[in-house]
Amino acid sequence: MKILKASAGSGKTYSLAHTYIRLLLDAGRANRPYRHILAVTFTNKATAEMKARILQELSVHPSPEARGILTDILHDYSAFSVCTIDSFFQRALKAFAREIGQFGSYQLELDAGALVEEAMDRVLDSLTEDVQQKDLLDWLSGNARNRLAQGKRYVPEEGLAEIGKRLRSTEFRTLLAASGFREEELFGKKRLESVRKACRDIITAFEDRVRACGGTVAPGVRLEPLKSRESKANPALADVFEDAYRRYLTAWVIAERLPALGVAGEFRQAFSALLREKNVLPIDDTNTLLRDIIDGSDTPFVYEKLGVRYDHFLLDEFQDTSWVQWDNFLPLLCESESRASAFGNLIVGDVKQSIYRWRDSDWRLLGSEVKKQFPQAEEEAMPANWRSTRTVVEFNNGFFAYAAGQLGVSGSYADVSQQVKRKDEQAGSVKVSFVDKEEMLPAVLQSVRDAEAQGASLQDIAILVRSNRQGANVADYLMQHRVNVVSEDSLDMQSSWVVQRLLALLHFYERPEDKLGSFLARSLQIAFPATYHSLPDFCEALLCELQKQEPEICRGETVFIEAFMDKLQQWVDVHGNNLLYFLRDWEEHDGKHFIASQPAGNAVRILTIHKSKGLEYPYVIFPFADSVKLSDTEEHWGRPEIPAGSPDAVLDGLYPVLVSGKTVSTSFWKMYDEQAALQRMDAINLYYVALTRAVCGLHVIAGRPARDCCQKLAKGAYSWKKMSELLYAYVGCCDGKCYGTPYDFSRLPRKEVSGEEDILDAAYVSIPIGDRLAASEDAYDFFGEDGLTGTLASGRLRGIALHRALSQVDTVRDLPADLEPQARELLAGRMAAHPEWFSPGLEALNECAVADTDGTLHRPDRVLRGQDSIVVIDYKFGAPKDGYARQVRRYMALYRRMGYQNVSGYIWYVPEDNVVAVAG
Repeated sequence: MKILKASAGSGKTYSLAHTYIRLLLDAGRANRPYRHILAVTFTNKATAEMKARILQELSVHPSPEARGILTDILHDYSAFSVCTIDSFFQRALKAFAREIGQFGSYQLELDAGALVEEAMDRVLDSLTEDVQQKDLLDWLSGNARNRLAQGKRYVPEEGLAEIGKRLRSTEFRTLLAASGFREEELFGKKRLESVRKACRDIITAFEDRVRACGGTVAPGVRLEPLKSRESKANPALADVFEDAYRRYLTAWVIAERLPALGVAGEFRQAFSALLREKNVLPIDDTNTLLRDIIDGSDTPFVYEKLGVRYDHFLLDEFQDTSWVQWDNFLPLLCESESRASAFGNLIVGDVKQSIYRWRDSDWRLLGSEVKKQFPQAEEEAMPANWRSTRTVVEFNNGFFAYAAGQLGVSGSYADVSQQVKRKDEQAGSVKVSFVDKEEMLPAVLQSVRDAEAQGASLQDIAILVRSNRQGANVADYLMQHRVNVVSEDSLDMQSSWVVQRLLALLHFYERPEDKLGSFLARSLQIAFPATYHSLPDFCEALLCELQKQEPEICRGETVFIEAFMDKLQQWVDVHGNNLLYFLRDWEEHDGKHFIASQPAGNAVRILTIHKSKGLEYPYVIFPFADSVKLSDTEEHWGRPEIPAGSPDAVLDGLYPVLVSGKTVSTSFWKMYDEQAALQRMDAINLYYVALTRAVCGLHVIAGRPARDCCQKLAKGAYSWKKMSELLYAYVGCCDGKCYGTPYDFSRLPRKEVSGEEDILDAAYVSIPIGDRLAASEDAYDFFGEDGLTGTLASGRLRGIALHRALSQVDTVRDLPADLEPQARELLAGRMAAHPEWFSPGLEALNECAVADTDGTLHRPDRVLRGQDSIVVIDYKFGAPKDGYARQVRRYMALYRRMGYQNVSGYIWYVPEDNVVAVAG
């Protein structure tokens, strides 16, 4: 195994393609090696890029073997195993559908949050005074009384959906498995009640001590740590806080989380029932379910279910892998390493580009875990940068070495310094600007204008942002100043004239009594269809009427109409045709109905940093750079550090805790330290990805640092809060600084961009239901001209029926009783004429699957097995064809490879009783 540490712009795609082709050529064309190499990436775009690179390299390779393999791949493209990690695991899980208790036809649900909310709603809706609900009802009632007694409001739904999502998170499942707790006991009502009582006792005892020392205690309000002057004024009170405040604050934090945890058991049952009812599987369950199946299984069993055996694995973007995904790959890699040649497996990644921790990725896998599992693996760094010009590379080398040292992550950034390999006479430029908040968007516009003045086309420019909302603000501002933009997520469906009116009509149809909401719908004067077959069908009828009223507007909003209908159909597939629930779901996700626009023409690209990973642009603008914080308030699962034998042992458990500066003062301090370190790594990695996308020019725009930051930096002591503060300290100038010389983009080779012909001329076409129905081709010959039907009218259908009957029998007595008399008479006569094939006592196999070495399944019609002989019989009911003999010879070859020496084969044309021996 080789572990390739590939920094930004180091040419990892080339290395992956080169390794893939080497493995192909080493294996030889005869073995169809592409079927046994799995290359895994993390995005569809990266998959397409890798496939294209491999095919391109094969097409220009001088070896005739390479050209032959290229031809094989193109004719067997579905077996060309270059895919995303999610698609590979989905294919694997489909093979284990029975083991996970799902139908093979289950739907994959991307929006697991909606399922969580529905399950929690069902839990609350089911509350009654029934005996079976008494524990839950008593628990919620008790919590309500406690909060009201503290002067706080109590809303049952508050926080329940969020705790449901937390209970289903990979973080919780991983921590639960490592802790040894059982979820049913951990969140049982009896245990939680004892925890609540212990917390209440700890809080009451501390507050009593504070009062006794003259401190002020407000009912239901958490006490804050003493300030310095308070400690000096009241030493006795200071001693109380020094002695017991950590214990008090821990009890308070845990007590706040208990009400929601009390519904964990009921939620788990409701969620499981919901999945079975809808026959869906949340996408984030895929990896965990597969791990539970693979864990402890023999690797050959996994391959058997997949239908193919992989000899080599090429894993790209490995820094984005989660522990669960690693657990699933590990047995396959171990088995491959035990038999593969040197460097048969390749892992490629870069710790510095790990920015998906919120999706459970963990850079520590690449950083150290792989080497622990495979100590013989060879590690190789790629220090070259083939992407960027000299000034961009040197600025990033210097800044990230400095920032990593300040943040204590120099070990992870040990390979940050790169060598410039790009052949370019121009050195390029880097500009860092610090501006007031109101100057941010004008600074972006000016940067675009400056790049244009240097010869850049709009398509050369990319603007990287932290969030879709920032991207939408930038897009709006630039469009107001007549700058063409393209944004992957900046188009809001709710801004569409058509979608607005369609939603108004739907609301009016569902709630006509809502006078305010129905005003727009009434003004449209559109009649609702009397009948409809589905919710999408109903919406199509309304769209047809809107198109009649405003054809030009509808034509111009085709992308919004199609996006809305796609979203509606996906929702209906999972939730059914309930208009009320659809409208409720739409409103709950208000502000999240963005759609992607396709790059077309000469326009500035606006995209998030996360979506820019792996991409490059001639000129990059990174505004709002001050929004990347080194620490943030987030909720994570944690376990309090409670000493053995402590009276607080009852508090030991797992709790979702808000990680903030106050957490360090609780017994969750160890979790705080770990999360704080990971957040710092997230922040510097986000900057690294953003600043390494540029080829020729880079402009970073950040808000001005606070005045106290400047003063403390001048004194040489500062606690960093944002990445932009590190940038400010490195640049050493209040307004910013320029490095290098602005690039002359008129000398940059680029593809010509056509204008109007690139615009897709499209319209949303609605076809009436009657025009969508067509008779199946199988029905064309069902009716005969003489009034006969089915097998009596069609020779093709009769052949299918006769073939099916033969596949179910061993002797004449086994013929189905419901077979038509003429068909029964024909088959009985033909079978009686061949007692050597259809006599009692023969060891016969009907349509028994035989697997080839590549996993392909073959099903001969009938196989007779003797002590050392095999007879293969293939039934035919139509005219002879040359391909029939080749098919039988293939079956015969399979059995010879299984060790049978005496193998014969026959094609039996049943209606004519014509037997043709096949020479093998």
